[in-house]
Amino acid sequence: MTVNDAPATGSAPAATLYTGIVLYSSKDPEASAMLVADGLIAWTGPEDSALLLHGDAQRVDATGCLVTPGFVDAAATADGSQPDPAQDAAAAARGIVLRLPGPTGEREGVRIVAPVTERADYLDLLGAGTPLAFGSAGRAAAADPWDWVRGAARTSPAAQRISDRAAFLAATRGGQRVAGRRHPGSLQTGVEATFVLWEPWDLTVQSRAERVETWSTDPRARTPLLPDLDQGSPRALRTVVAGRIVHDELGADGS
Repeated sequence: MTVNDAPATGSAPAATLYTGIVLYSSKDPEASAMLVADGLIAWTGPEDSALLLHGDAQRVDATGCLVTPGFVDAAATADGSQPDPAQDAAAAARGIVLRLPGPTGEREGVRIVAPVTERADYLDLLGAGTPLAFGSAGRAAAADPWDWVRGAARTSPAAQRISDRAAFLAATRGGQRVAGRRHPGSLQTGVEATFVLWEPWDLTVQSRAERVETWSTDPRARTPLLPDLDQGSPRALRTVVAGRIVHDELGADGS
């Protein structure tokens, strides 16, 4: 992958076109390009159309990279204290775009769980219509947000496991809800350009809780793909918040 005239971390270029991507989007899951401008996702679609329509934008060739909404640590501290700002950079490097103070439990009508260190009846909660959000509870062992997804989808008691997608939504959209923000749960035109660009990885659709999930696991159903977490956790190559780059490793390995 290459970056042409890449901006410094913390900057917000006027328009950036990402090409070669896999977009986590229920609206346009087959999109291979995404335009970011003025802090928003301004356009998504096929790469050939992107080059014709937005050829003047700064182009980032991110072939094979998955682009998803960023994680939200809805329980960044074990008590009511504020998260340490000095840890924000490390969190951004893990794909976390927002860290909220407070412990696990009920908040803003959402059940907040730390899946790495706590157990919960995930399937029953979802079946009852209870919104979920995930976090670390301030534990260093729970710093990797992909472990939150694993905790709910892979390592919890089998009878209460939910799908990777349901767990991912709790780890991303659920935290946004706790923060009082509406988010569609996927990336699409018109939403704030807050996202993570992940290194190329094997992608999959998995479902283990059919009684509460209505989407199809057939790839032809255009369900957004997620990394195969049995292979580990992908690396965040770029984390962007409202169009501003807050973490960047693109091209750091010379590629």
